Amino acid sequence: MNRNDSRTRAFETVNSKSYDGMSRQKIVIAIFVVVALILAAFATLIIGKIIGTVKVPTSPTLPTPNNMTYIPKDAGDVKVGNLLFINDKFQYSFSGDFSNMVNIKSYQRAAENASKTEINGLYTYSLTLDRIVLEKNALDAFNMMMLDYCKTLDLSDASQNSASNLVIAWGGYSEDTKHEYESDVKDIGKDYYEHGLGTTLTLKSYSPSEVITESSFKSNYAWLYENAHKYGYIIRFPDECKDHTGFDSSKRIHIRYVGVEHAYYIHKNDLCFEEYLEIIRDHSHDNPLTFTADNGNTYQVYYVAYSGNPTSVPVPKNNPYTISGDNMNGFIVTVENIIE
Repeated sequence: MNRNDSRTRAFETVNSKSYDGMSRQKIVIAIFVVVALILAAFATLIIGKIIGTVKVPTSPTLPTPNNMTYIPKDAGDVKVGNLLFINDKFQYSFSGDFSNMVNIKSYQRAAENASKTEINGLYTYSLTLDRIVLEKNALDAFNMMMLDYCKTLDLSDASQNSASNLVIAWGGYSEDTKHEYESDVKDIGKDYYEHGLGTTLTLKSYSPSEVITESSFKSNYAWLYENAHKYGYIIRFPDECKDHTGFDSSKRIHIRYVGVEHAYYIHKNDLCFEEYLEIIRDHSHDNPLTFTADNGNTYQVYYVAYSGNPTSVPVPKNNPYTISGDNMNGFIVTVENIIE
């Protein structure tokens, strides 16, 4: 065979029709792949934007060590706050600072507060003494509660001085005026009574013949009994908790402002204040008591024992919180809306 024939076969061109068909097929496939990749990238971008605008509900989570800070507290701070426990063993220490106490009668008479304390020209409640005071937050909450309560009433039977026929018999007091509560103190057999906080008050009827016990409060003032927790108030000495409180509430009804979150949990779980404090003491900052109140907010509550001056109390950096002493041996931290 001629060598030129082998060279000719070695460089023989491919059939042009076959080549053209293969080229077009590859081009079509390549175009399809490119278009598919572009569409996929575009879809990914759109989906990403959609997800970025949608707030996916998350469950409340614990603060991590990275988003916690520490607040120093000393022995005196154990006796300061909204959740102090007061009895003959853990007596109330009058601080002498009454800057946050408000005279109820003066508040009622102030023209700018008329819409908060009156309905149809009547005060929503009356007072046994003109000099009764309450802590400002407690008074604001009580006034709002009484205003809402009176809106549910038929006022045709209201007394001239009280739309609700309710009277504040005792409110806050100072060390100088605590003798005015001696009869109340004797009734419970204790040397000091928690009205000094300015957040506990005693109610009675405008009618001298009516004694408001817990039972009559539930029946005759059912709206207040069922809704007081929404304003931060609890029944301070429930009848069924007499063994815990040591208090006989058969003669009068006492309510106390503790804040809406604590009042909600106490009411929902049918507890007294003493039982609630016992529960809190079983919860540390890494194992808090967590619940969602009927105002829609989520809360976490935990206890930090006093361990000397100063005691470092862990709190979150980025969430609202409060610290209250318990008047015994530690601090109660309340954190609101822990959402990450």
